[in-house]
Amino acid sequence: MEAKTSSLEQTTETKKEKGDDSKADLRKAKNIAFREGLVRCILHFKVAGFILFLACVALPIFLKANSWIVPKVIFSTIVRWPPFINLSCPSDFGLNATRNFYMDVEDGIRVGAWHTLPATLAAESDLPWDAYEDTLKSGKTIFLYLHGNSGTRGGHHRVQAVPVSVPNLMHYWAAYVEGVVKDAHFAYKWLKEKSGGAPIFLWGHSLGTAITTKLAHKLCAEDDHPIGVILESPFNNIVDAAHHHPFAYPFRMVPGFLEYITESIAEHEVHFSSDHYITEVTPHILILHAEDDLVVPFHLGHKLYQQAKKSRSKHTGGVELVAFQVTMVMDTKPHLQGARVT
Repeated sequence: MEAKTSSLEQTTETKKEKGDDSKADLRKAKNIAFREGLVRCILHFKVAGFILFLACVALPIFLKANSWIVPKVIFSTIVRWPPFINLSCPSDFGLNATRNFYMDVEDGIRVGAWHTLPATLAAESDLPWDAYEDTLKSGKTIFLYLHGNSGTRGGHHRVQAVPVSVPNLMHYWAAYVEGVVKDAHFAYKWLKEKSGGAPIFLWGHSLGTAITTKLAHKLCAEDDHPIGVILESPFNNIVDAAHHHPFAYPFRMVPGFLEYITESIAEHEVHFSSDHYITEVTPHILILHAEDDLVVPFHLGHKLYQQAKKSRSKHTGGVELVAFQVTMVMDTKPHLQGARVT
């Protein structure tokens, strides 16, 4: 009987020891988990602090010391998409009755252009050079088109935008700050000379609208008024456009970011202030802008429209704003659905 009692006592003590060991292990595990959580928390704080340091200290200093970045981003000439394309052969892009040629603006500066003939000749792809020259001299209306930043005139969305229904289309682009306006001015004068004074519309898209507006301002000052001006997805000025660009969103938390953009634009004379130049543009102005534009917000185009509207008089043409939703018919041409005229 005594032996049995002793055995029960040993069993109870063993269970108690195991229970104490389990509690100790549990406390140890909790301590380890707490320490690991604390380490992770400290690490997260360090990473957050480092990111905050980069955003609020290092990045502003870097941007301040490298003001050349803004003009490079604005023009994005380094971005050539699609790559490995032959711009000298427009038919490769599905454009018939279109020639590629170059204009020598000045020593060392050559400007590339596509010249698309009227829709009646759009089915033909192998036309003699004289056909293009003769069409320019026919007196038919000509559109000088200036596309947006980055890439080339061979970009898919730009090829899709070529309106083959217009009488003539000069599909043109240049890429140097003040030089873009100078080059566009050269192209306009070249067209006037070649066409014998045929009516010419200026048509700009995105960044090309700023060049178009400044060119129109310059031509009006020279008393050489284009027939009309078409601005597709325009903005009021380059500072607001840069501040509201999708690529700028991550940097808007950076202290002094807007001031940096303003100073860089002033330093490098990237003065695309359409809201200033449009007040002296006398021909009729048509503004086209998607209300759901993700790159150039609609409200910037509307601001430009309001500024143009204030400057209209009985001696100038009217101004229209056509607002629409982005709906693309990709197998044909861009199509505006639900458009409304203001």
